[in-house]
Amino acid sequence: MTGNAAATTELSRLPELLQGPVQRFLERIPDGSLPGGKDISTNLVRLVASSEFAAGVLHRQWDWFCPWLGQEKFRQPFDLQALQLFSADLGASTTDIEATKSELRKFRNRSLVHLLWRSLTELDDVWQTMRALSDLADALVDGCVRFASKLLDERFGAPQDDSGARIPLVVVAMGKLGGRELNFSSDIDLILLYPTNGQTSGPRVLTAHEYFIRLSRQVVKLLDEVTADGFVYRVDTRLRPFGDSGPPVTSYAALEGYLLQHGRSWERYAYVKARVISPPGVTSSGRELQKDLIDPFVYRRYLDYGVFESLREMKSMIEAEVQRRELLDNIKLGPGGIREIEFIAQSLQLVRGGADVHLRCRELRDALARLRSSRVMTRDAVNSLTEAYAFLRRFENGVQSIRDQQTHDVPADPADRQRMQLIMGFDSWDELQQALQGYRDLVSANFESVAFRSAGLQKQEQLGDKLGTKWRTATTAEDWIDVLAELDYKDPQNLANVLIEFRHSSAIQQADATARRRLGLFMRSFLAALKNREQPARVCERVLNVISQIIRRSAYVALLNENPPVLERLIALCEQSAYLSSEIARYPLLLDELLDPRLYTAHISRASMSEDLDERLACLESVDSEDRIEALAQFQRATLFRIAVADISGSLPIMKVSDRLTELAEIVLTEALSVAWNDLVERHGSPGFKTPSGQHERAGFGVIAYGKLGGMELSYRSDLDLVFLHDSRDSDQETNGPKPLENSMFFGRLVRRLVHFLTAQTGSGALYEVDTRLRPSGRSGLLVINLDGFAKYQEDNAWTWEHQALLRSRPIAGSAHVCREFDRLRTETLRFRIRREHLLEDVLQMREKMRTQLDQSSAERFDLKQGEGAIADIEFLVQYLVLKHADKVPALVHYSDNIRQLGTLEASGILEAADVAALQETYKAYRLRSHRLVLDGRAPLVDADSFLAERAFVISVWQREMR
Repeated sequence: MTGNAAATTELSRLPELLQGPVQRFLERIPDGSLPGGKDISTNLVRLVASSEFAAGVLHRQWDWFCPWLGQEKFRQPFDLQALQLFSADLGASTTDIEATKSELRKFRNRSLVHLLWRSLTELDDVWQTMRALSDLADALVDGCVRFASKLLDERFGAPQDDSGARIPLVVVAMGKLGGRELNFSSDIDLILLYPTNGQTSGPRVLTAHEYFIRLSRQVVKLLDEVTADGFVYRVDTRLRPFGDSGPPVTSYAALEGYLLQHGRSWERYAYVKARVISPPGVTSSGRELQKDLIDPFVYRRYLDYGVFESLREMKSMIEAEVQRRELLDNIKLGPGGIREIEFIAQSLQLVRGGADVHLRCRELRDALARLRSSRVMTRDAVNSLTEAYAFLRRFENGVQSIRDQQTHDVPADPADRQRMQLIMGFDSWDELQQALQGYRDLVSANFESVAFRSAGLQKQEQLGDKLGTKWRTATTAEDWIDVLAELDYKDPQNLANVLIEFRHSSAIQQADATARRRLGLFMRSFLAALKNREQPARVCERVLNVISQIIRRSAYVALLNENPPVLERLIALCEQSAYLSSEIARYPLLLDELLDPRLYTAHISRASMSEDLDERLACLESVDSEDRIEALAQFQRATLFRIAVADISGSLPIMKVSDRLTELAEIVLTEALSVAWNDLVERHGSPGFKTPSGQHERAGFGVIAYGKLGGMELSYRSDLDLVFLHDSRDSDQETNGPKPLENSMFFGRLVRRLVHFLTAQTGSGALYEVDTRLRPSGRSGLLVINLDGFAKYQEDNAWTWEHQALLRSRPIAGSAHVCREFDRLRTETLRFRIRREHLLEDVLQMREKMRTQLDQSSAERFDLKQGEGAIADIEFLVQYLVLKHADKVPALVHYSDNIRQLGTLEASGILEAADVAALQETYKAYRLRSHRLVLDGRAPLVDADSFLAERAFVISVWQREMR
């Protein structure tokens, strides 16, 4: 059977309304010209039946179509390399402009038929189709820029900057082209830019701006003009600065000024998808545009929950437009349409993309997947929205492919409905319409849950109404006292005073209109939530202290308004802890942590902390050390906060709290050391030395923790007591880079850089305070010494108190060799270099000196750290006993923490088991109370009648053992 005959047979299987148009098409085909084969016939009939546009192209270009069928070109994927070659050929073309227009349009139409064939035969899915449509547009736009530039250069020369380099026209795709999700017959939204000013190099000189205005108009004409061959793309440039009233092309400087001064909320949504398509590839001008202009405008550095207000405003405007223009059947703008899915993804990107660089992407499917991996959206929501988007985009492309028209409406024409059945693979229109409505309902439900997540706040409860009115009108404490008392608030006098002081504070007086509006909504909900608090004035003061710090960036207030559970968590934490409330006030980014409903239940471990840091660092676009340290600071601050929440909620016992705080410090220090080391090695090479045998070895560096970090008993605001060692020795001690340094200078710079990273104020605060005074010779000694010098100092010059400090030390970062050698030296020193004949006297003198200087106990208060029978007495007791017996019992010096040192004292028979158990429990009880006091912003002091039995017991053991 010939191809024509097979196609005629296939015709009878079509829906009745489509048989006539296909029959007329087949009658015009030259007999015998169609290659044989049932598959070809079936696919051709389906293509012509579903697309009048495709039928027209085939009639006009039959001489192209038949050879392609015979060579099975339609079975081959869309050829990106051929697109790029076509674009390059346009730039070198010597044909006139009319011939070029014709070739552009014919190439575009052939390419669309190719993609339609592959879509209908299911060789491409909708994602591949949209990507190919976008690649086609990229190539054709770039080809037009090349061709038009060649024409203008012949008259005016190339535009050049002050250095003589060519200034490019930078074409930025917006909308669906920017996201590589172009429709079959879509407008392309373009913004035309140039990076810098200059002038042309030809005999007739134009300014760069004049040149690019001419060029932009020529490019748009090449694409947009309708000729006998049709058009390439309808071009929309209204997203440029000032829209139709602005110039057709804009400099980077002018764009930056516009975005800073005039950029509107809806434009932030639009610029999420901004993508440079010409010049193709990653260029310096493209990187500059994205990093320096677009990203700072689109993404705020903080959580931007004000986005949802603008989203609701845009939604209202769109709904009004839908009603006015009767667009309910519009699958782009109508209810549950494509635009709502885009708004969901883009809104959440705008909210979090400033803090999470991972969320900055243009493609919608990719954005949804990243929102899931960042735990912003659930897996089910992402999967359902992705499926709905794919269905709606297939439907949209199908409708547009019928006549190459930019339509988004569900067709009303019966024949077109049958075409859509064929395209979408449904047996009846009712089935297709039911599936379509199901997806639209799903999208609407998801959109409502995102856009109106705070709907509960919109219910005008009586209490909220009354308090909201009072907030707007009250000017004195007396205005508040009566209403608070009437509503049975506890302590109305103090609560009223707090409210008035806040109302008249400079932060509130200077707030702009948006901030005041958001604050009014917040106060309504917040004051209602204070109703049954035991100490509402204290809670109010702490929460409003947070608000005072964030009111200038009122999107944080919007966050609390949009998320009632977050407001409740904030109130609860401020009620329980002054420390946590002050941390949130100092670092508002911590409000992000309150968004996680697992805040009180999430398991915190060293592995989970390391995984979190790795994810944060992986999201960085640059390897710049300052960016890595800022990310490290954000990680440290957030993790410290989560540990404190677990602490006050009781899900972490005191010893585990110290373990997590210690592990956090080690993780942070290790990463900071890695950044500092890599910075120096990049400039100077790695440090090394030559052994007496002539062998070159790499010099190592180690970080030694003392004090609370060394003893794994770190608290929330503990300093890090650090000592730094290296193992460089013998000869040729220098780095191996292009700018070599002596090793001692290298390690000195390394320590200073590391300490700078740890202590410098970043946007998220300083990581830690660092104390290096425990190094050999203290402040007068070198910041970093080699192992031999450290060993000699411990043997010849160290005081007893330094050996006590050494007992609470351990290596935590750096070279494995340096760490092993330190462990060896520590053990040898503690066992064999202690002056035991003076040990008791030295320890007692040091303890008395500390008590005299530091003990804050009084007749009314007991100092948990320095009082008699307190934490320091237990520590000194343990240190004395370990140092006294370490020469005979090596196991005593194995551990660096008090609890396990007590355990070894029991195991070796030095202390009775009952005494050890009591000392351990007392030590834990003291530390637990100290932790609680720190979390509530108070000094480690308790009533004088607290811990009487525990104190008496510690004193009795002290008096028995310290003699």
